[in-house]
Formats: sequence, structure tokens, C-alpha cells
Amino acid sequence: MHPALQEVYQSFGRALANKPAEWCQLHPCGDERHWSAQELIEHLVLVSRSTRQVIEKRLERGRVARGHRTILQRVLQIVLLRFGRMPRGTPAPPFARPDQLAWPSMNGNELLDILRQEMDQMDHQLDECRRRFGSQRAAAHFLLGAMSADQWRRFHEIHFRHHLQQLDRIEKAVGQTELMRDQELRTQI
Repeated sequence: MHPALQEVYQSFGRALANKPAEWCQLHPCGDERHWSAQELIEHLVLVSRSTRQVIEKRLERGRVARGHRTILQRVLQIVLLRFGRMPRGTPAPPFARPDQLAWPSMNGNELLDILRQEMDQMDHQLDECRRRFGSQRAAAHFLLGAMSADQWRRFHEIHFRHHLQQLDRIEKAVGQTELMRDQELRTQI
């Protein structure tokens, strides 16, 4: 796996390793509008699979994506790929929303195994795309427009880091909820 993606994966490993399945199902502050750790990993798996499909089509066709990027796509690419800024609160596209895979409740180690497999497969496709098309804009992202394999990889690095921050917020929110619960129990005794 590419070193940038490997580093991000290791960060997920530190956050999720040995977490019980119950913890991975918790929503920050009990609010189900915010994703649990398992839903977050499912989202990343769906996004990785989508990228693999887009890249695979380009490899099968044997040619890069045609067409020009719009001004908006150029601006979004600059903000995201150069400055590494992913806007918070942007809704996930329908194809990447959790609860599509009908996963059973899983623990952190199980989620990490699945995430690793998907990242490896996506990275392999991006390597093949890089070998075949070099630095050309090979395939189009639904929002950002045509990007090279290196740009796709950079997008995923930033996107995964964005969700790593979300996982940190889950950890803090769950920790605060547990602390409040402990305090309530002490006052009842």
C-alpha cells in the first residue's frame, strides 16, 4: 500500500483496534444522525469500491477520461488536493451512505480487516492506472472531475483523514457520555 494511505490506515488501527462491537455501534451523544464507527468504516469501504469501479472502467477502455473540468471542479480540486481541506458537513452521495452492505455488528479488529482489504485493492487499481496512464487525468470523480491516479490517491488520503477526525469526535463524545453516566451513578449511591 502507498505510504500515505498506509499511514492513514495505521491511524485508524490505533483508534479502532480492540474496540468491542458494542462500542463500534455507538453514535456520538446518542444521536443517530451522526455515524457510528462501523457506519464510518462502511462509508469508506463504499467509497473505495466506487473508486475501484471507476478506475477499472478506464483500464478496460484503455484510455483516459475525456472532457474538460469546470471552473467549480478546478476550484474544488485546488482546495481539496493542494490545501488538503475537506469541508465538514457535506452529505455523502447516495452510493456511499452506510447501511447498504447489511453488515452484522462488528468489532474494531473486524472493521480494520475489511478496511485494509478494500484499501489494498483500491491502491492496487490506482497503481495499475498510474503505470498505464502516467500523470494524465485518467478517470473522473463525480464531483471533482477528471483526476490522475496520484490525485485520486491524494483525495483518498485527505478523505480518510477527514473521517479519522470524525472517529476522534466519536471517541470523545462516547467518553463524555460514559463520564456523565458514571457521575450520575455516583450521585445515586
